[in-house]
Amino acid sequence: MKKNRIRRSDYNRVLITETTPFETPIIFSNDGLYDQIATLDSAGLVQSTVIKSLIFHEGVGKPPSSTIPYTYKIKKDSKSFRRLALLHPASQWKARIFYEKYEQLIIHYCSISPASIRAPKTVASSFYSKSSWENLNKYKTGSVAIDGIDKYVKHAPSFFSYRGYDRLYKFFNSRDYLTLEKRFSFLKTLDVTKCFDSIYTHCLSWAVKDKPFTKSHISVSSTFAQEFDGVIRHGNHSETNGIPIGPEMSRVFAEILFQEIDRRVIQALTDLKFQQDYDFRRYVDDVFIFAKNESIANRIHDKYADVLIYFNLHTNTSKSTCVGRPFSSSKARLVYDAGQQANAFFEKFLVQTKVGTLSPKEIHSAWKLTKSYIDSVKALCHSNNSTYDEIASFLISVITERVKRLVNYDASSDAIQDSGYVDAFVVLLDVLFFLYSVAPSVGASYKLSTSLILAARFSKKHLPAGYPTIHQKIFDLTCSLLHDQCGIKHAGDIEGFVHLESFNIALATRELGDNHLLPPEIIDELFISAGELTYFTIVASLFYVRDSNIYQGLRIKLLDAAEKKLFDLSDILMNSEKAHLLLDLLSCPYVPDKKKTAWIKNLFKTLQFAQPSRADLQVFLTSISRRHAQVNWKDIDLLNSLEKKELKQAY
Repeated sequence: MKKNRIRRSDYNRVLITETTPFETPIIFSNDGLYDQIATLDSAGLVQSTVIKSLIFHEGVGKPPSSTIPYTYKIKKDSKSFRRLALLHPASQWKARIFYEKYEQLIIHYCSISPASIRAPKTVASSFYSKSSWENLNKYKTGSVAIDGIDKYVKHAPSFFSYRGYDRLYKFFNSRDYLTLEKRFSFLKTLDVTKCFDSIYTHCLSWAVKDKPFTKSHISVSSTFAQEFDGVIRHGNHSETNGIPIGPEMSRVFAEILFQEIDRRVIQALTDLKFQQDYDFRRYVDDVFIFAKNESIANRIHDKYADVLIYFNLHTNTSKSTCVGRPFSSSKARLVYDAGQQANAFFEKFLVQTKVGTLSPKEIHSAWKLTKSYIDSVKALCHSNNSTYDEIASFLISVITERVKRLVNYDASSDAIQDSGYVDAFVVLLDVLFFLYSVAPSVGASYKLSTSLILAARFSKKHLPAGYPTIHQKIFDLTCSLLHDQCGIKHAGDIEGFVHLESFNIALATRELGDNHLLPPEIIDELFISAGELTYFTIVASLFYVRDSNIYQGLRIKLLDAAEKKLFDLSDILMNSEKAHLLLDLLSCPYVPDKKKTAWIKNLFKTLQFAQPSRADLQVFLTSISRRHAQVNWKDIDLLNSLEKKELKQAY
């Protein structure tokens, strides 16, 4: 692990870590917006007017009282979908102001519960990056020599540093969990039904008003709760029922509420001693109750459910389980066995040469090795009566870590034998694509994309004879994967569905260059003609098709769809999708200047600003081509984006 320092006083980093969902296209981040705000003083008239009006609502007659988030759905697993929200830039800015004003109170209200295993502890002043990325900088493209600001601000995974565990599985592997199992005979779980969708925003003030701290700071606390409530509702079209799913800020809001719920449960059970007769741990809205016997476990569960009702929340009884020791779930056993099996598989054809570095052993038959491993995964799922969904993502993660070690080649050592590496990559790619095809997810798409890019760059750099084979293999497997996805019609019927998991793989294969462009009909059928073209689909498809001649027809379709969306800008101060689309397309090199000029004139007219002069417009068009908002059209290195994704995990 490597320690990186952060500038604590830089509150604009809230925009990078707290206000956008984790599951977005690889090419999406708020880095460009952060830069535009940081350099606003030196921006030209048009650019500063666009940023100030859309983000700060500066100079506009009557700013809207709330905004409408861009909501989209992604695959949760093979059977269900998850709805996420991208807040309007103006609502994101409100969150940034709130964090600056109340950072210490947020920390205070997140320190109430002894049961929480993921809560803000302090404002982050440093963060640790994974050592497995450290030696991969040599595979990052030249334009990405990260400057100081980018390295220390933009890579930070969150505004706060947290106590506890950033992933639930780490709790199950912890000393704390083992100690709890030693002390208590029963473990009962509690699941909150549709937690974020059900939270009533006004109940934050119920959560913070009863505490002694609040009684002596009445005005502060009521203001804090009302303002946080206001920030959440501002980004969610004034809705009081439900909070936007995706932004870290929403998780902080929920955490404050649940801290109070934990406290009330412990306080109400006066005849039972917390940490003696029972204990519990809570990760966001998942509660794990440990007790001396089953009847105590049931009492705690019922009391927790009762306190939840006070806050208009409910338990999902069908998901509650109660087990005696040993506390091992079928999922934990499955993952453990899958890990052991994967290690045995790697040992057949990879050998550790030094810490963090692997090299290939001779493979007699790549296909036999691949087939025998996939058969063993099938058998494992079958014997555990489980689906691929339960382990595919874990295994893709494990294999990606091996790919990182395989490309961590020391140039000072002996020359590389092309054939050994080619065979190893062919096996790993075949297995990765199989696991991904049977259980695609957005999280797994980031891992698979990392493996594809590293394999493509490593082979191009070190395998002069072998790289065409590897590039062709990646291309063929991607075509096959996306072609199979084309046949799945149900996703097109889901309103607001975005093929994020497929987009990310397609974007990663852009690495292969113009000789390996995906057939236009696959891009068209899977992304463009599958349903309504919304913000993410438009920008991700445009990023893929770029100015390639074979995609001319698709590019016209995409620009027409964008033009339709941006024809009426009367609600752009409210409509998150329009605001994001406009900000991105103004810097897009594949949009003609004529269109950009028309949009700017329309925006100024809508906001009742004096029209910019021709000279001002020219300055804007020249400068904006060197900047970006959410999508970096020119200098993006997807490896850099993927490294950030790995630091900032979903929930």
